[in-house]
Amino acid sequence: MRPHLLILLIALLTGCATILNGGSNGMEIGSDPSEATVFVNGNQRGTTPFSYSYDPADGTEVMFELRKNGYKPTTFSMRPKMDNGVLFADAMLLGIPYIADRMSPALYEMRVGSYRANLYKEVDNDLQRFLIPVASVVLAMGDRPDPGTLKSAPIKVGKDGLFQDLSYVDGLSNGILGGLRDSWMDARTVRTGTTKGDEMVQRAKLILVPEVERIHATLTGERRKVFGPIELTMRWKFMAHSTSDSVLFERRTTTTYDVPGDQADQALSDALRHAARRLLEDPELPSAVATAYGAGLALSKGSTIELRTPLPIPFDGRKDMLAALVKAVVTIQTERGHGSGFLIANDGYLLTNHHVVEKESMVKVKFEQGFTLDAQVVKTNPDFDLALLKVQASDLPALSIGNDAGLMLGEEIFAIGTPMETSLGQSVSRGILSGRRDLEGRNYLQTDVSINPGNSGGPLIDETGKVVGVATMKISGKGLEGLGFGVPISVALQELNIVLAP
Repeated sequence: MRPHLLILLIALLTGCATILNGGSNGMEIGSDPSEATVFVNGNQRGTTPFSYSYDPADGTEVMFELRKNGYKPTTFSMRPKMDNGVLFADAMLLGIPYIADRMSPALYEMRVGSYRANLYKEVDNDLQRFLIPVASVVLAMGDRPDPGTLKSAPIKVGKDGLFQDLSYVDGLSNGILGGLRDSWMDARTVRTGTTKGDEMVQRAKLILVPEVERIHATLTGERRKVFGPIELTMRWKFMAHSTSDSVLFERRTTTTYDVPGDQADQALSDALRHAARRLLEDPELPSAVATAYGAGLALSKGSTIELRTPLPIPFDGRKDMLAALVKAVVTIQTERGHGSGFLIANDGYLLTNHHVVEKESMVKVKFEQGFTLDAQVVKTNPDFDLALLKVQASDLPALSIGNDAGLMLGEEIFAIGTPMETSLGQSVSRGILSGRRDLEGRNYLQTDVSINPGNSGGPLIDETGKVVGVATMKISGKGLEGLGFGVPISVALQELNIVLAP
């Protein structure tokens, strides 16, 4: 073969892929926020915005990782597509022997020309954690929403459409919960109007109602796997627990989520997850939630009640202490069962748990001395599981208030109450102070004293014979089973707005 023909043949072979392969082997990588460091298969290559050109030496699947100080790293992968079929056909038309160099970057194209990764801020572990009930997503996009296009064709909204979650909002709600997970928000899905749901909203003091105001997507790809941006405008309404139509405060976010070729049916849920993560990055949001929570707690206290400090119960030493103190501890009887309580004033005021009296206005109170009196439920605080009752009597023995803040770990504690059966009234059990716990924003004393259902509302007493806590069984959560808890007496008085005067 003549040299000049050989040169022409080589030129055609090497240039044919670039000319005949209609795709591009390059991809522009961006990030939100920008200036993130880009790693390709573990090797640092540059910072965003970054232009990547495929090299077959990078493998059939290229792994990308983006890092930025203060943000969680994010990873994604791309599989370049080899497209030498066109080269083969054109080579045949030119009458050129087909010899493909598989290591030539020109034979490959990236599935997308650009990709923007989302980086999310690291969670501040020092922030106080709040229980946030989250209602089902509300669609507020008007009568004729325009959710955008897929390959220039309008996206259908119906149950068989690309955004079928707009017809079944549970998928959208799961996306939001996924975005709020592992943060200072203890997000829980709730259905208002149910007993369990309303109790959770009452405990949390507020409820988050997410509203979708606008969706607009510009997607490419196939029906099963799509690429492109989804713009989403959300209105996040934080509502008061007491009334369903009271907005405490709200936030509005507009975010763009770039779908990286995931399953199309998951794209919208992922966009909601992204919007929730961006909501968490509002630096003023934690303080707004804390303020709303504090205002709700203040409402639960009610008006101030002033009581006279009781006269001390006389006893001679530790041996006689508990026998004397049980006279101030009572059994509370309702149609649903029984619990315990104790007098804090000589004129008949006594403390118990809210769940013992629940919605009752009058209950029966049985004393250790054998008589029973009617008691009026004066005030309750469901948030701390507390209730204040009043019997019509005077000169009753009442427990002196102790200093729960001065308790030392390992210090001896006694519980007096009516476990299991009413015939076991004023039973005494002994243990120690095991610790202090902050659960859902509330302070508790932890003890190894056996606290059974009937003990609920009974006193926790220190070594000097003074009450330091109110035993409660209404604590639940992972790892809390089998542990005893009590509301510190100082907290009980504060949260019922009780003042003891000389």
